[in-house]
Amino acid sequence: MGCAFEREGLRHLWPVWFLSLTLLGSECSRSRVESLNAMNEGAMLAAQKRHIEAVEKLERAIALDPSNDQAYWNLAIVHMELQRFEAARDDLRRAIEANPHKAGYQEKLGTVLVELGDLEGAKRAFERAIEVDPDLFKAYFKLGQVLERLDDPQNALRRYTEAIQKGPRFIEAYRALGRLYADLGYLTEAAQVLRGGLEVVIRGTKDEAELHHLLGTVYQQQGNHEGAVQEFLAALRIEPAMHETLFSLGWTYALMNNREEARRYLRRFVDNASGSAPFHYVKAARDRLAELEQP
Repeated sequence: MGCAFEREGLRHLWPVWFLSLTLLGSECSRSRVESLNAMNEGAMLAAQKRHIEAVEKLERAIALDPSNDQAYWNLAIVHMELQRFEAARDDLRRAIEANPHKAGYQEKLGTVLVELGDLEGAKRAFERAIEVDPDLFKAYFKLGQVLERLDDPQNALRRYTEAIQKGPRFIEAYRALGRLYADLGYLTEAAQVLRGGLEVVIRGTKDEAELHHLLGTVYQQQGNHEGAVQEFLAALRIEPAMHETLFSLGWTYALMNNREEARRYLRRFVDNASGSAPFHYVKAARDRLAELEQP
């Protein structure tokens, strides 16, 4: 069963995934103490990007105390850093076996299974994470992403909505939900979600720019070209080099028959694309520019 220690003694000594335990009870066995010490040394090595040494130290921690679920967790994170996803999957399964009451273990397992292409397994892991911790909003969000890939958009909509309800400032969920509503043709709902995101987003951030861009694309689909222009301009005031927004703004001006502004923004898009934008966007912009430059 291991020794008694204060769960509130968990401290984030390294990047959020590296956790260290504060030892409080003298009744702990020597192997437990040595395991915790080795785990902390491994976490420090990992924070220094000394991954191979970290793996060795964390494996030593596990050998000393196979019930040390935090050692499996830290080892899984190092294996993920090394792109060893099958090993990370096995580490997380052993962490869950040692401590099935940590939702974060299930959530991270789902993330690893997505990397391995096991979408059904990832779905089960995210569902289990939610069962263990119903407030884990990122698990709802990642479950929504998996459901989209499994061609289940209605349940994906539900999970994205729950992610927003559980984490009302989690902007990725607003973007995903708004985009999916728009993809499914629910433009009114898409606009409502994206405006909701703009109410809580931190001003002047890339997140705000992306929400403005997405809302602009929804307005464009609705035929509200003036509204689309305002949203695209708002995005560019924050992120002047957003390629997709430059293209969308120029294209919208062309739809409005504002040839001067259409040429201006499509030319900026083409000049700044420099191989980073998809070829079909660049070709479409050049073709439209050629049309606009004709008398």
